[in-house]
Amino acid sequence: MSTDTNRQVAETFTQAYGYTDDERVRAVFIVGSTASGEDDAYSDVDMMVAVHALIPNGERLERLRAIGCRNVMLAIAGMGNPALPVQSQVIDKFVFRDTWFDVSYHLPHQLQFCFDYVTLLDKDDLTSQLCRASQTYSNAELKARVQSDLRLLHARTIRYEKYVQRGEWVGLDLAAIKNLLVDLVMVLNDRPSYNRYSSRISHLLADFPLKPDRFDQDLLDLLHLDNRETWARKIELLHRLEADLKALCETRWGPIAMFDDAGADEDGNADEDGNADERRRTQMNADERR
Repeated sequence: MSTDTNRQVAETFTQAYGYTDDERVRAVFIVGSTASGEDDAYSDVDMMVAVHALIPNGERLERLRAIGCRNVMLAIAGMGNPALPVQSQVIDKFVFRDTWFDVSYHLPHQLQFCFDYVTLLDKDDLTSQLCRASQTYSNAELKARVQSDLRLLHARTIRYEKYVQRGEWVGLDLAAIKNLLVDLVMVLNDRPSYNRYSSRISHLLADFPLKPDRFDQDLLDLLHLDNRETWARKIELLHRLEADLKALCETRWGPIAMFDDAGADEDGNADEDGNADERRRTQMNADERR
C-alpha cells in the first residue's frame, strides 16, 4: 500500500472518529513507516493521540464499531509497554477500511520522541515540543553515548558468558546486546535519532559504510543461531565486535575510557600487570550475585 493511501486512510479515520470535536483530545500524529514514507503492503498505520483524560474503553469500542472498525482489541498494551518508544496510557489495535491500525493514547507530557511524524490535529501547539529525527548532537554528547554503549556491551557480554556457563538457556536474552550494537553503528553513521523500534533496521544497517567487517551477518548469527550449540562462537563474536566498534569510535572521537577504577589509566588501558579488566569482570560478577 502506498504512503499516500495510508495517510489518506489515517486522515479519514481521524475525521470519522471525531477527534476534532472531542475536547479530551489535544493532538493526533501519524508515526512509524507511514510518517517516514517507508510503508509497504505489509505496513499498518501507527497513530499517537494526546489526551488530557483517557477515553473510557466502552466509549472507544462503541465509536470504533460505529465507523465500521473490526477485529478490535482494546488496551492490547498500556503503561510500560516495551514495544513502544515512548510512554503511553493505552494502545488499541483494529482494522479500519481493510488497514490495520495501532492507536496509542498519551498524556501531553508523554509525547517525547525523536522519530518521523505527521501532524493530523494539534489544538495546543504540541508539535513544537516534539523532537524531530533531524535533531543535532555535539561531539561530546555522541562520545558520551558511545562510551555508555560500549561499557554496557562489555557488561552484557560478561552476563552472557555467565549464563551460558550455567546452562541457563531460558533466561538468556540477547535483545539488549542487539540494541547496543545497533545503536553504536547508528551513531557512527550519523543517525543518532533513529527509531529503534523501526521495522526497517536491517535495511538501514545494510547501507551504512561505517561498521565492522561482516557486521550484518555477525549480528544475524548472534540473534538466530542456537545458543546451546554456538555459545562459544558467539562469545568470540561479541569480543571481536566490541573491539572493532571501540576502534571505529576512537578513530572518530578519540580515546574512550572503558573503566573508572584506579587500576586503569585515563584511556581505559589495563595497569602494568595487565589485570584491570579481569578485576572489573570479577567485580561485575560479584555485583550481579548480590
